[in-house]
Amino acid sequence: MSRFALAILALAIGQSLFLAAVVWDRVSLLRSPTVVTLETAPIDPRDLFRGDYVILSYTVSSLPLDALAGDDEFERGKPIYVELSPEGDIWRPVAAWHEYRDAAPGNAIMRGRVRNVMQDIFAGEVAEGEDGRRPPCPDCGTAFVTYGIESYFVPEGEGRELEDTRNAGRITVDVALGKDGTPAIKQLRLDGEPVYEEPLF
Repeated sequence: MSRFALAILALAIGQSLFLAAVVWDRVSLLRSPTVVTLETAPIDPRDLFRGDYVILSYTVSSLPLDALAGDDEFERGKPIYVELSPEGDIWRPVAAWHEYRDAAPGNAIMRGRVRNVMQDIFAGEVAEGEDGRRPPCPDCGTAFVTYGIESYFVPEGEGRELEDTRNAGRITVDVALGKDGTPAIKQLRLDGEPVYEEPLF
């Protein structure tokens, strides 16, 4: 066999192994025993549906930092690790961290990225101390977070109806979490019942 043929064969094997590794990582993530259910939030109706993808937003995408335990002073573009705790069927944020850490028993960690941080402009108007004012604090703002699960492929022609039910608060999303907090959509639920499930392959 010529060197050229050997090079082509090695390239093909390398590409196949890479593809197999990507598929295996995805399958392993979707089979994760850690699954949280997130509540969706309405989206501006002018930018809802693109092709066969439904745009999703979550209540955990907007984090009031003064109400959460953990770190503060998050920066745009940096990773954020959100600790979630079950509240009935829905998981709610209870803490946010700069780096991954083990969650409290019964909780889970979901990794995201800070899209923006909006400081609380009224933080300095809270009466406290001798001068009756408190200076603005870095943890009195809101962190807006993306998790990489903000869109979902649906069968052609079904997106608009799904968006209407989402904006009515009837859609929840089951999210599988990897050991490092990486999230992946496992399935969508309508009024608590599964309607779309992500295939393993």
